[in-house]
Amino acid sequence: MMEWKNELSALLDIDYPIIQAPMLGVTTPEMVAAVSEKGGLGSLPVGGLSG
Repeated sequence: MMEWKNELSALLDIDYPIIQAPMLGVTTPEMVAAVSEKGGLGSLPVGGLSG
């Protein structure tokens, strides 16, 4: 099994870095919240917002 041991993973006390991609048209606030609640980094897409 591959290990992700480095300074950042030790600082954050995580085994694997989980990052949820901000997928326009697919990602919902509920998905971001679920990922974040499990210790991952959730992201909302902003590319489709009018500025």
